[in-house]
Amino acid sequence: MNKIMTLIFFRYKNNMQVSNLESSNKEVRKHSIYTIAGYVTAFVMFLGYIVFIAVDLNMDNNLEDFFMLLTSLLFWVFGLWNLLSGFDEVIQSKDSDFIWSLPIKSWEATLAILISKYLIHTTLTFLVLVFGFVITIYYIGFSNILIIIPIVILSFIIPLLSINIPFLITLIVRSILRIFNIRTRIFESLLTLLLFISPLVYHIVLSGELDYKKWFIDASILRFSAHEIYTVGFFTNVLILIVIAFLTTSLVSLIMINFLSTLRNQLNHPQSKKRGTGELSINSKSFTFLLKEFRLYFSSMTYVMNTILTPLIYFILNIVLLMNVIPDLETFSVQILNFTIDAHLIYTVVCIILVTLTTTTSCSISFEGKSIWIMLTAPIDVWDISSAKIIINILLFLPSILLSFLVYINVFNVNIFYLITMLTLILFTLILISVIGVYINLKHPNFSWNNDMEVVKQSRGTILTAVISMILISIISALLVINNIYIVNAIIVLELIIILNLISKIKIIRILLE
Repeated sequence: MNKIMTLIFFRYKNNMQVSNLESSNKEVRKHSIYTIAGYVTAFVMFLGYIVFIAVDLNMDNNLEDFFMLLTSLLFWVFGLWNLLSGFDEVIQSKDSDFIWSLPIKSWEATLAILISKYLIHTTLTFLVLVFGFVITIYYIGFSNILIIIPIVILSFIIPLLSINIPFLITLIVRSILRIFNIRTRIFESLLTLLLFISPLVYHIVLSGELDYKKWFIDASILRFSAHEIYTVGFFTNVLILIVIAFLTTSLVSLIMINFLSTLRNQLNHPQSKKRGTGELSINSKSFTFLLKEFRLYFSSMTYVMNTILTPLIYFILNIVLLMNVIPDLETFSVQILNFTIDAHLIYTVVCIILVTLTTTTSCSISFEGKSIWIMLTAPIDVWDISSAKIIINILLFLPSILLSFLVYINVFNVNIFYLITMLTLILFTLILISVIGVYINLKHPNFSWNNDMEVVKQSRGTILTAVISMILISIISALLVINNIYIVNAIIVLELIIILNLISKIKIIRILLE
């Protein structure tokens, strides 16, 4: 048992990048610091968002539903996190050879990786729920210390469900697609994502309101308010969740123990390729680079899953608005301090958040891997490589931006000047974060990596770009709240200046092999 616990603790430290702090390699230690700092920043921002939710619910005199909303938010956020991270690391981690060489049983080695993932989620869930409990004490004086019992229980249930359910959906989709000989990673990723979020989307459409609180409360796995925690109904709900968590955990464990080799074969199975006609075709240099970038992007499920969510949400949001699922939206407004924020302004802020929150370019240079030397020895400019990567990110959002044109006209009935200004702002913000991502990745490349996760989610470029995107979102959103068209145009001009300046710097950068 001590060997198993030591292995789980080792995996826990490895996943959180803590073990790399002890490395003798300065670059490894620096990368670990960046990664940990990124995780801590994201967690602190999440806690800040929880405070915002509590304040919002308190203003509506509805803080009784805070725990219901919080448990729902944790389940959906962690579930999406697991889908975006992918389960390839669980099936075949980069230290699998080391783990399987240890003097432990095969099932212990297999489950150690899964248990370490549970442990990380349980720790985070417990911290968030305790933080939520402190907030409820502050606002409504709900100070019954016995609430720590359901908090501890939910700290295990939520992580188990948010890991097991996405994992099982992923395996089912992957297996069905293999039966029909469909091995397109992008289709697999989108289908898995849509199946998982379908209950949440159903409640959003059913609500017919622009109220995120109602969406998550309706889609919560715990359907009881704070003062109903010690009722029979609450414990019945918790008991059902415990049974579901136990059954799904047992199923996932059995699959991992008995079918690990099959899962690895599915993971390593090459994608089917259509046979060519044998005809020689010559494309322009720009078009050739663009095709190459599309193939590179869709070659990794981790890459796709971590960057496709915001374009997909943006597209679905526009479709929902154009279908008039939320009626009388143009009359909706929110009062914050002395500012009245109309629906069209809220929509613009949401669009800015979506196009800025994730970008494919922050890891796109590093994703070339060790094969980057092929391009470095060819007569190719850095800008030729970078521009194709920037265009890929823009193309992902372009359909949604075109739909925004229809939303502004048909839903919000804005004038043509306002329409052009806001679309320009969204497009320039998208270009800006795309160029920033490439520039940072060129300055901090990492071509020596073992799996997609290291470069897509844990690279220095990704973390730094994420921090900059958060700052950019905060500044632009705050300025948009003022609702002054001259300020918006000033933002556009400033973005254009920064874009041109960064492009000029990219053109003179030399890519160095590290």
